[in-house]
Order: sequence, then structure tokens, then C-alpha cells
Amino acid sequence: MIPPAKQKSWLPYLVVGGGILISFLLWHFILWHHVEAYLDLLLPYKSYLSWLALLLGISLSILAGTIIRIIQLDDQRTALLNEMQITLKKEMSERLRAEESKQKLEIALLQGQKLQAIGTLAGGIAHDFNNILYAIIGYVEMTREEEDKNSIKYNNLGKVLEATKRGQELISRILAFSRKQHHEFEVIDLNNTIEAALSLLKPTIPASVSIQFEKNHGISIVGNQTQIHQVLVNIINNAVDAMEGEGTIIIRSTHLTTDDPLLKQLTQSSPQKYCKLEISDTGHGMDQATMERVYEPFFTTKEVGKGSGLGLSIVHSIIKEHRGEILLNSQLGHGTTFTILLPECSPK
Repeated sequence: MIPPAKQKSWLPYLVVGGGILISFLLWHFILWHHVEAYLDLLLPYKSYLSWLALLLGISLSILAGTIIRIIQLDDQRTALLNEMQITLKKEMSERLRAEESKQKLEIALLQGQKLQAIGTLAGGIAHDFNNILYAIIGYVEMTREEEDKNSIKYNNLGKVLEATKRGQELISRILAFSRKQHHEFEVIDLNNTIEAALSLLKPTIPASVSIQFEKNHGISIVGNQTQIHQVLVNIINNAVDAMEGEGTIIIRSTHLTTDDPLLKQLTQSSPQKYCKLEISDTGHGMDQATMERVYEPFFTTKEVGKGSGLGLSIVHSIIKEHRGEILLNSQLGHGTTFTILLPECSPK
């Protein structure tokens, strides 16, 4: 389609002008030359013949010019309508993207507020509970000092101390989730960090579980190695439980290009490069209701006594502290994939 500004708007006038010129030439030829031998049938109109030819030529020229101009105006209107349609589609797409981004930000904000509120409540309860445990531990230890070390009462009190220590460990995890702790960050190699975590994990994982690590070299981030270890331990342990001790876990580390669609999931836009860490399992997967609550503190699908429900909540807090994003994709019967996006940096 030729844009309206590019069309030959002078063409109709050229046609009219040329037609009028030809008409005058024809009129002059008939008027001043002897063509009677060829016009026997028009003898009654001989005196008007030259004028009729002139009028006919002018009329045809004007008619041809008008038709051409109408065609041009129709093409211009069609081009304008197409341009308006393209502009409208573009505006609609931009509005839809803006609306989707707004909804994602609202969901992220609500989730963050909910986690913060739960964390504050849990932290207050944990402090009070910790004070109670200190009292229990103190009185139990004083009582044990008065008992014979080989007596049943002494051993039973030891079991009480072990239970209270486990309670203190749980409280420390709750407090770690509820507090905004400041850890020391440094430039670390993500692949080396993953391999170090896997070397510690593999002895504790059943032999029927296969772990595959696919990596792209040269991925460095600014972070805390201990926290990244904790992220991997929590996700992989959950994957092993979901597979019931038999299946495959695939870990992939890759660079992300600046136009990767995944970057649209970030709640904060940043011009820097990002890397991607994927952890996939072949477990039973999760339904939508479970996926919506998976990062809530104390939420767990495990049996009573087999999970505190803090693992993925802590993972979420760690990734946010690293200025990253964690995405979840799961389907019942088709496994689960956690995708972690982290800012990438150049190694020193």
C-alpha cells in the first residue's frame, strides 16, 4: 500500500490537461482541414462537428481525471484505516501488557505484605516461646545434677533436653525468616557453589534419586554462598520427598539475554544481566491451590512431624534478599520446576 503522502496527486490534473490539449488539437484539425470526404454521414452536423469533438474530448478528460482521483482518495482512506488499525492494535497490546504487569506487581506486593505480617507475628511468638524453653532447660539441667547419671530419670531428663534443643533450632529458623538479616555478600561462582552444595547433599540422598547438573560456564553473582546452599538444600529435599525417594532431579544454570521473556516476571526492572537457575524434578507435582500457598510460613503438604513448613518461605526470603525472583511451574503428575533469576555480575 502506497502511503497517502507518496501517491501521485498530480496525476488526475495531468490527465485532464492532456485530454483538453488533445481535444483542442482535434478541434483545430477538423476546423481547418478538409475532412468532408470522410464525414458524409455527419453532413447535417458539419458546422458543429469541431465543437462536438472539443466538448467530447474535454468531457472524457474530466471524467478520466475524476475517476483516477476517486481511486486515489479510496486508496488513501484504506491506507489511513490500516494505519489506524495497526496503531489501535499496538495500543491495546501495550495496555494489556501494562495491566498484566500491574496485576503481577499487586500480587507480589500482597504476597510480600502477607509474608511480612506472618513473619512479624511468628517472630513475636518465637521470642516468647524461646524464653519458656530457657526456663525449661534451666530447671531440667538443675534437676539432672541431683540425679544419678545411670538412673532412668536422668536419661529421661536428657530426652527432654534433646527435645528442647530441637525446639530452639526451630525457633532460630523462625527468627531467621522473620528478621531482615544482613549477610555478607561477595562475588561467587554460581556453578562452583552448586557443585559444593551437591557434594554435601548426595550422601544423604537415596541412590534411587539421580541428580543431573547441566551448566553454562562463567556465571558469577553477588551473594552469600551459605544462603545459596540453603536454597538448594531446601528445594532438593522437597523434590526428593515429592518423588518418594525415586526419580530424577535436573539442575540447569544458564545466562539470560536482555530480551528473554522471563525477565518480564521481575517485579523490579533493571538494565543489568541476569542468570537463570532451574531445578526440576519428576515428582507428583502440585495443584494450583498448593502453588498459591507454597511460600507461606508453616504451610506444608507433608505428614505431621515431617516438616516445619518454613523451607520454601526461607528460600523465597533469600532470593528476594539477593534481588532476584523465584518462579514456580508445576502440574499434578508432571513434576515441578523452580526457576530462580539472579542478577549476574562480572567476576573480579
